Amino acid sequence: MTPARRPIARLAVLAFLAVAGVPGFAALALLAAAAVVSPVAAGASSPAGAPDFAVIGSGRTDPTLLERIGSAGSATEWPAADIVVVFDSTAVVVEESGLSHRRQHLLRKALTPAGCRALAAPRFDYDPASNRIDILAVRVHRGDSTFVALDPASAADVPAPAHMIYWGARMKLLGLPRLEPGDAVETISAKMGFQIAYLGEVDEDLERYTPPMRGHFYDVLLFQASDPIRTIHYRLTLPRDKVAQYSVYNGPVSSALAFTDSTLVYEWWAVDQPAVAAEPLEPDRSDFVPKVVLATVPDWPEKSRWFQQVNEPVFAWNDEIAAKVRELTAGLRTDDERMAALLHWVADNIRYSGLNMGAGEGYTLHPGIMTWEERCGVCKDIAGMLVTMLRAAGYPTYPVMTMAGARVECVPADQFNHCVVAVRRDDGSYTMLDPTWAPQSAEIWSRAEGEQNYVIGSPEGEDLTAIRTFTPEENRLRVTCDAAIDRDGTLAGTISMEGTGYPDTRMRRGLAGVARAERQGFAAEILQGIAPGVDLLEASFGNPEDYGRPMRYELRFRAPRYAALTDSSIDLALPGARFLRGIQRFARIVEVPKTEERTHPALFWAPVQTEVEDKLVLPAAYRFPDELPAADLDRPAAAYHAEITAGSPGLRAAQRLTLKKRTVLPSEWSGLAEASDSLAAFAGRRLHGSR
Repeated sequence: MTPARRPIARLAVLAFLAVAGVPGFAALALLAAAAVVSPVAAGASSPAGAPDFAVIGSGRTDPTLLERIGSAGSATEWPAADIVVVFDSTAVVVEESGLSHRRQHLLRKALTPAGCRALAAPRFDYDPASNRIDILAVRVHRGDSTFVALDPASAADVPAPAHMIYWGARMKLLGLPRLEPGDAVETISAKMGFQIAYLGEVDEDLERYTPPMRGHFYDVLLFQASDPIRTIHYRLTLPRDKVAQYSVYNGPVSSALAFTDSTLVYEWWAVDQPAVAAEPLEPDRSDFVPKVVLATVPDWPEKSRWFQQVNEPVFAWNDEIAAKVRELTAGLRTDDERMAALLHWVADNIRYSGLNMGAGEGYTLHPGIMTWEERCGVCKDIAGMLVTMLRAAGYPTYPVMTMAGARVECVPADQFNHCVVAVRRDDGSYTMLDPTWAPQSAEIWSRAEGEQNYVIGSPEGEDLTAIRTFTPEENRLRVTCDAAIDRDGTLAGTISMEGTGYPDTRMRRGLAGVARAERQGFAAEILQGIAPGVDLLEASFGNPEDYGRPMRYELRFRAPRYAALTDSSIDLALPGARFLRGIQRFARIVEVPKTEERTHPALFWAPVQTEVEDKLVLPAAYRFPDELPAADLDRPAAAYHAEITAGSPGLRAAQRLTLKKRTVLPSEWSGLAEASDSLAAFAGRRLHGSR
């Protein structure tokens, strides 16, 4: 392929870039799509003027490989899949320094036209600051037993799609000739380095790829994915004196260990792994798919000490920071008040935006002075800003590694995606603070982060521990509907909402995300559950930034022809119960997704208790049946209680819907759905009274 024609061959890659959202490529999307579907026979020359996709060779597929492709199955065997992974084989060799060399041999077969599109441009991700990737081979194996080989050098090397975190990640993409169902794409790649860049600047070329915790290696291996896998295999070769500890979680994975005079060779593999079917509300897949966690680090205290030492230099402060700390804490009497004031200032003033500020991204916190000047950063930098300010206030404070939305297993491998703050008290205990989750939140530690594992970076070295479990009573949403029905059936009244804990945070953020001029529309939308024709008369809200008071909404409304009245009867539904059905944004359990059978856990983040009280005045005295609708359901993950009393001057009703657990197991899902369905049934019940 001549250099003049190579840019044309890359048009197929541009189609992928446009779909992936990479800026600057959308205008070429149509040309790229045309290039992808251009028919090029295996091993044949392209028509004059058509792209040849950098084909550098062709021939007959090796019989053994051909047999594996055939036996991988077709759309008949995998009716819900677009792709089947024939094999995914990874071999890693680790040097004494911890520098790793990773070679991946991957063969994927397209089962459907959608699978062909998904495989049209193989993607190879890397981070120039911490690793290097080389594409060694790319081959398309056809259904007629032939193959074409593509030139790896023709791959486009472009910025990877990014959102909110812009650290310079890149990817290599290679456009392929048109694929047909039954074709298979084989890739071989080599990557040197580690997965996350979190050390400072280094000089030697190879040294930049050596892991931050020098001499050590870790990995987390998942043995199930969105596509079915026939064979997945991972081999790790370590120096003989560098022993890895590992554990297998969430299902069987085969393993073996061999050794030579100079090496230890670990192997893990699995066969015939079905695709992971996505389910609503599921946690991170590492919590439930088969996995291996391995590390050469001996224990968590060593990891803790390393994390403290590598970040200790960044917490210096200047005169401006010290002055702001004095200003924010002036007149405050207690440590808790001072900590909260500094936490909320950092949360509300340091914007979440991960700009690449040079070497050291990842787990190395940006210097506090840098974050102060830039007023932005990701969780680690926001945490570092708070550590800096708390230290300037005189508090012994440390950075903390944690994992939001997934477990951290006992093997001391890096299993973290978040960074928070710990303040050591005089008695040796710690107060945990999370400034990243604190914007528009009265809490110093979000109650959606209960049971979360963490490791504090301290000079003494800390073990893996976890935040305590929060109770539903600590996360309470109270709704009161005080209303009356007049003689023409019009309903008028006031809905009041007040939150404690996590519901309070959701109410604050729900309002804070709406422009002041649009808040009446926001309130009107919330009311729609009561009746299609409900009118908002007036809305008042608490201040989302007043963290000393519970968040409160008060909505005055009117719903014409809400109740059906005659001279002798009345027919109506309870407005508070109907209102609750329309505010799922504040209580997720109100309406859970319908699933025939659940196989994965469901993550609700926080147990919540929702209470609704209806006080309804009627235009006359009506008699209601002695047995009014009621419910009393108690299941392992949820409970629902409802009762109605009739009297003068009308009806009163009380409901309590309780989500008992942060994470609901598949075996508990039916009980949770039963509680949610009971609420729906109660809200839909019509009440009939007579005179």
